[in-house]
Amino acid sequence: MSKKNKKEERERDNSESEKKHRRSRAERRPSNASFSKFCAFWGITFAALLFLINGILQMLVEVFGVNPGGIYDWISALDFVSKLALLFAIAVPAYGYVSNKRLVWKIIYVAAIVFYACFCIYRLF
Repeated sequence: MSKKNKKEERERDNSESEKKHRRSRAERRPSNASFSKFCAFWGITFAALLFLINGILQMLVEVFGVNPGGIYDWISALDFVSKLALLFAIAVPAYGYVSNKRLVWKIIYVAAIVFYACFCIYRLF
């Protein structure tokens, strides 16, 4: 009988350690929420950096009179890319919001993204 009890105890210990191992692997796996937070953080950081560079270029033109050829093209391109970074930073978490909602909300989401992208492109020209 003692051998049987020891065997049951070992099996129980093994199953508990397997549960802990499975649980720890699942906790390490990135979730959709962490991906949304990742996109939001890096999108806003990238956009802020591009807005800063854009502001410095505009200051060089307006205050110091530095006007190398094509600087306005660079300013407009940086503005466009920074707005797209903001779109990406907002679009991923926003989709997480509408993913569980009715079709109407998803249509509004897609329309808002399309309008935002179109106006970014329109401002580019």
